[in-house]
Amino acid sequence: MIQTFTQNDILRYAYEETSTEENQQIEELLMHDHELLLFYLDIMDLKAGLTKVELQPSTRVTDTILEYSRASRQKNQSRQESY
Repeated sequence: MIQTFTQNDILRYAYEETSTEENQQIEELLMHDHELLLFYLDIMDLKAGLTKVELQPSTRVTDTILEYSRASRQKNQSRQESY
């Protein structure tokens, strides 16, 4: 029986979510289907790029949050002093 694989299957393969049998079939397919091979290579490039994503907020964002916090605190203190 001939298995038809989709881009979703290639994505699963890239994230090692396929069985050993599927791996063999997909690897065979990638050797013969240039379009799916290019898709797989794009996925692998994107996957590698995800590790380079900056996981910290920018200084501007941090400063904005801190300024909002200071302003809120001052506003609350002013309200408490009014009572």
